[in-house]
Amino acid sequence: MESNQLNSLNNFLDKRQGQDKNLILKRIINDVKKGTGLSISKLKNQYSEEQLFYVALKHVTTTKKAICTALNIPIEAGCRYKRHHEKNGYLVQSIDEVICPFTKYPAHLLSTNPKEFKRLKKSNTNQLNFFE
Repeated sequence: MESNQLNSLNNFLDKRQGQDKNLILKRIINDVKKGTGLSISKLKNQYSEEQLFYVALKHVTTTKKAICTALNIPIEAGCRYKRHHEKNGYLVQSIDEVICPFTKYPAHLLSTNPKEFKRLKKSNTNQLNFFE
């Protein structure tokens, strides 16, 4: 393949990946809006950033990077919020890693929805646990 063709293909794939990421972010935002009945701007006016992180994860189960990007929350702050809510028993992280729909890298799913806790705590692998 010629250099120009390769560059053209890479540009197309980069553009496509950007479109996919935007679709994922829109889906997260729409799920949060649908679940709360409020727009993101109203949620941001009504809640602190940490509360918004918590409320959003009640309505969508996703990765930290995806939720933080969708809500424009710095990832470092998302790490603190996750740790705080997890420590208090309000947030559960999946046992297994999944491919993040946003980054395409392995990551854990997060949720503050108690209906999701059992599913996220259950491993989908058939590996034996050495400590069980």
